[in-house]
Amino acid sequence: MKTEVKAVAENEVLLEVEVPQDEVQRRYDQTLRKLAREITLPGFRKGKVPPQMALGRLGKDYVLNQMLEDFLPEWYEAALHESAVVAVSMPELDMQKVDTEEPFSFSAKVQVRPTPSLGQYKDLEVPKRSAEVTDDQVSAQLALLQERFASLKPADDRAVQNGDFVVVDLQGSADGAPIEGASATDYMVQVGSGQLIPGFEDNLIGMRAGEHKEFEVTFPTDYAAEDLRGKRATFAVDVKEIKEKVVPELGDDFARDVSEFETLAELRADVRERLGKVQAAAVEREFRTLVVDKAVANATVNVPPAMVEREAHALYHDLESHVGEEGLTMEAYLGALGKTAEQVEEELKPRAEMNVRRRLVLDAVREAEGIQVSDDEVRERIKADAELLGRDPNQLVLDMYASGRHTVVRDELLMAKTVDFLVEHAVPIEMPAEQQDGDGPSAEAATGKGKE
Repeated sequence: MKTEVKAVAENEVLLEVEVPQDEVQRRYDQTLRKLAREITLPGFRKGKVPPQMALGRLGKDYVLNQMLEDFLPEWYEAALHESAVVAVSMPELDMQKVDTEEPFSFSAKVQVRPTPSLGQYKDLEVPKRSAEVTDDQVSAQLALLQERFASLKPADDRAVQNGDFVVVDLQGSADGAPIEGASATDYMVQVGSGQLIPGFEDNLIGMRAGEHKEFEVTFPTDYAAEDLRGKRATFAVDVKEIKEKVVPELGDDFARDVSEFETLAELRADVRERLGKVQAAAVEREFRTLVVDKAVANATVNVPPAMVEREAHALYHDLESHVGEEGLTMEAYLGALGKTAEQVEEELKPRAEMNVRRRLVLDAVREAEGIQVSDDEVRERIKADAELLGRDPNQLVLDMYASGRHTVVRDELLMAKTVDFLVEHAVPIEMPAEQQDGDGPSAEAATGKGKE
């Protein structure tokens, strides 16, 4: 088979392929025999129809078309392999009329995987935040821990104040008719939290337990229920209970109540240590990302649209899986956004393009530096995963290799090794204090589980 490759645009080539006459004849005969086995003719058992009898019934053009349906994909793949072209899009095919008496010619225009032009990727100067934990960060985590162990105390002897938790019965109406879904019994609301429509919580301030009140509020113009947007409504409210939040005081008693430590000093030290570990890991992840981003920014690569579309489609399906894990249907999720699947996928394209760009540049660095992963490394990674999954390590290795899924593990290891290489050859630059992000990890991450 002859294959000629012509560049027609950036990241796009035209494959001109000629299939020899003897190959066309061989595949034609093979197709005719297959059709003869499948056809039913009077006087013959199925599978016993002579090929020439089948040809007389079906006609040569039918057999030729079936041959193309069966073998054109194979010829196309062989042309890609022969020419070492890595196609990233479906081919635009153009073909001559096929006949068994002569070679068959066809062309395929495809987008191809681009080869990035690498810029500087070693000795990159990249800012890195300090992982040092400050006293303010420790205090902030302890404050979050106090909030976590706060309690509610009855305050029925006074009027509702901002920040109180109030138990109410409520009924909403508009135009003299009850509003569906706007009634509740023993409903608890924190005044000032903004969880209810604007103005509702403000009207609770000053009320006392046992008091009844009616007031008007206006639904926001972006309210979820379209028929209520911007509409005035009347709410009848009965206050049943008033509770105030009591935050425990920091001290040794607090440390004993929420942890295994006897003193606040010990708890502070533990928070600082845990926070340091979490923060160091976060700083390292951020630094690795910045190093890769800079190497990508220094490279030149034009990503073919087909690769972006494929990645955006994959990201959409990842989102679909995540939405399902949250107990929602994609239809409900899209309805809440007020968008179509096509619109969401289109919005994912910038992120998709960056993902593809990163992979292309990392692959180019890997090839330039000869970074490899051995079979032993792949097996060890699979065995480690088996331990986490509660599977037999050796059996999982066999299963992964038998199914070909070990190549996914190899690709992940290659990517990680390449990022490791870039990070090892990067130059960390201390980030100015004013650029440091003051947000730390959560209280749970920093303190571990509280005392049960």
